[in-house]
Amino acid sequence: MDDEGKAIVKSIGKAMQFWRKLEGLDQKEFSDRIGTSRSYVAKLENGHVGVSLGRISEIADALGVSPYTIMRGMPNDEELDILLDFYADRELEVTKAEMEVLFCQRFLNGSVPTEYYEHILCIERGGTYRCTPNGGKKKK
Repeated sequence: MDDEGKAIVKSIGKAMQFWRKLEGLDQKEFSDRIGTSRSYVAKLENGHVGVSLGRISEIADALGVSPYTIMRGMPNDEELDILLDFYADRELEVTKAEMEVLFCQRFLNGSVPTEYYEHILCIERGGTYRCTPNGGKKKK
């Protein structure tokens, strides 16, 4: 496998790890859920083994996300921090489904500012293109 292929496999593995952790599962619990060993999950997450499209679909189903979300890989560190801050903000109450939408949106426009994610969250919640900042909720 060439360097680009290795980078793709590693990014897919990191996406699996991200969604597994967001689901609150350790590697053993997740391996039980998908019917494999913990060591195989570790190898997947670290990009040490390739994974078929069928297996990505099974993994995505076990994590409750789209296979597309897994295949898109991981955002850069700055964007990941923004997304995790949104998810952790108890006032916003971002659901897993909303998190998946935000996670995938970043690829449509490259690197995006926090305000973009706020705007998308507002629209996802049934708002308009003239949504208020912070996902439609005003911070106190």
